[in-house]
Amino acid sequence: MRGAAGAGGTIGAVTETANQPVAEEPAAAPAEEPVAEKPTAEEPVEEPVVEQPAAAEPAEEPVAEEPVEEPAIEQPAAEEPAAEEPAAAEPAEEPAGEAGDKAAPEPGAGIGTPIPSVATTGGLNSGDIVSGVVTAVERREVELDLGSGRRGVIGSRHWTAGLDVDLTGEVQVGDPVEAAVLVREDHKQRIVLSRSWGRQQRAWELAENARKTGEIVSGTVTDAVAAGLTVDIGIRAFVPASMAGDDDLEALVGTEVECKVTEVNQLKGRCILSRKAALRTRDRQAARKRLSELTPGMKLRARVTKVEDFGALVMAEGNLRGRIRRSELSWFRVRRPGDVVAVGDEVEAVVLHTAPAKMNLDLSLRIGDDPLKAIRPGERHEATVVSLAPFGAFVTVGDGIKGLVPTAELAEVPIRHPREVVVPGDSVLAEVTKVDRQRRDLEFSVNLAVLVRPADQE
Repeated sequence: MRGAAGAGGTIGAVTETANQPVAEEPAAAPAEEPVAEKPTAEEPVEEPVVEQPAAAEPAEEPVAEEPVEEPAIEQPAAEEPAAEEPAAAEPAEEPAGEAGDKAAPEPGAGIGTPIPSVATTGGLNSGDIVSGVVTAVERREVELDLGSGRRGVIGSRHWTAGLDVDLTGEVQVGDPVEAAVLVREDHKQRIVLSRSWGRQQRAWELAENARKTGEIVSGTVTDAVAAGLTVDIGIRAFVPASMAGDDDLEALVGTEVECKVTEVNQLKGRCILSRKAALRTRDRQAARKRLSELTPGMKLRARVTKVEDFGALVMAEGNLRGRIRRSELSWFRVRRPGDVVAVGDEVEAVVLHTAPAKMNLDLSLRIGDDPLKAIRPGERHEATVVSLAPFGAFVTVGDGIKGLVPTAELAEVPIRHPREVVVPGDSVLAEVTKVDRQRRDLEFSVNLAVLVRPADQE
C-alpha cells in the first residue's frame, strides 16, 4: 500500500480518509475495496494519462539522469514519429533540399523536363560563335539553320544590345546571321542564341587583334565629356581627351572617327583608343604616297622650321617634312647654316632624294647651273668685301659667288690683319687664283689684279 501511495500520493490520501471508519469491519472492507476503490482509482488514473504528455515528468527524468543510455534507447522511438508522418514532413522537405542543390532543373519544371542537348554532341559551349541561315522570322524570334541538323533561335531582346525590336523588319528568310550560344536548348530542342552578344564577342576579338597589329578601327562617337570621347566600335570604348586630337570634342558627337587601340581588357570591360595615333598614321600614309610621286630634280616651295648645325629642317608643300644639309644650302662652302637661312624663310628647293619607307626627303637650295663652271683662273672681277677674318677677307663676285682673299694677297706690303687695308663693304679688284669645284673653294688675289701686264697694255 505504501508503494502504491508513493506512486500516486493523491490516490493514497483519498483512500485512507474514506476507509478509516470502515477499518473496523475487516470482512466488508476488503470486499468493497476492489469494487468501490477500483472505479475511484480509475478516475484519477485518467488524469495522469492526459497530463503525462504535458508534464512529461516521467520522460524528462530519465533523460536528465541518464543522458547517455536514454537517448540511445529512445533514438528509434524518436525516428518513428518522423517515419509515421511521411506525407506531411519528408516529401515536402526532400524536394526543397534537391531544388537548392540542383537549381537548373527546378525553373524548367513548369515548362517540361530539359531534353539532353544536341549542342553538347555538336561540341558547342556557351559563348561559342556560330553562323546560320534564317529559316523563319516572327516578330519576337528568328529561327536559324545551323547545319548538321541543329536549329537555333534568337529572341528579339537578344538581337540588338539594349533594344527589344520587331524582328520582321530586321531580317529576312535566307539571310546569314552570326550569333553566340547562350544556353543549350529551349523546349523545342533549339539552341538559344544571342546576336548582340555574338557581335560583342567578335568586337572584343577584333579590338585585341587591332591592338596587336596596329590596325585602325572605326567607330561612332556617342558621347563627349571633359575627360574624352565615348566611341561605339561594337563595344563601348573610350578615347581620353589627350588622345582625341585638337578638334572640338562636342562637335565630334554623332560622327565616325578612326582610332588606334592602345589597351584591351575584356574581363574589366575596358577598351582605350587613341585618335591622335590614327591621325598620325593617316598623315604618314598620305606623305608616303606623295613622296613616291616625287622625282629628283623637281622643285618645291618650302618653309624653314628649324636651323641646326647639320643644316635646316623644312616643311615642303603637301605637308612633307624634309631637310637641307649644310653642304646643300649654297653653291659655296657654308660655315654656319644661320648665315644662309633663318626660321620662317620661304625658299625654293629642288628634290635630291626620296625614301618613302623611311619618310626621308632631301632637298637642296642649289638651283640652276653651277656658277663655278663659268669661273676661270686668271679672270678679274669687281668684288665686294662681306666679312673679315684673321686669315683673310671674304668677298662676293657676280651673282653671289663667294671667295676668299688671303691676308698675304690683300696688299703689296706685309700686314697683320685684313682690317688694316679693307673693311666690309669695300669694293676691290680681285683676280681668280684658284677654283676647286669639288670642295667648292674659290680664291682671289688683289695684288695680282693691280699688276700691269703686257696684255693689259695692248
